[in-house]
Amino acid sequence: MIKIYTIPSNLPSRQAVRWLTQHDVAFTEQRVHVDQPELTIDELKQFLMASENGVDDLLSFQSLAYAAFIKNHDPEAMSLQALLTAMIANIRLLHFPIIYDEHLHILQTGFSQDDIRVFLPRSVRVQELSTMLLRESQTETSSNVE
Repeated sequence: MIKIYTIPSNLPSRQAVRWLTQHDVAFTEQRVHVDQPELTIDELKQFLMASENGVDDLLSFQSLAYAAFIKNHDPEAMSLQALLTAMIANIRLLHFPIIYDEHLHILQTGFSQDDIRVFLPRSVRVQELSTMLLRESQTETSSNVE
């Protein structure tokens, strides 16, 4: 099952929910409120196990919260437990939305229309690729005839 963690005021979160809905991808949404984050350290650890770049996939380097955080902390010098605790304490350090497929252990943070396609069922992706290749082949054939 795909679970998407969103912040209601976050545009990429709304875009990701809209995209998943439009593409009939089954998911559950967990809204994360800045004043009462419901994320746990265990969930962050699951995300890390599925990430390609470790903590870098989770942190929102462009956020004001991160800029303020690094004035007083060196994330690279912190223990993993201390950094995860800081992320839970200041949820704005995280890059939202966080989209996680619990069965396939696929993680995506933020919204990218290209990258989110990984959450489409494989059969849909194969069909779309086949259609695209067929169109390309037909275009080449018609241009060779002219």
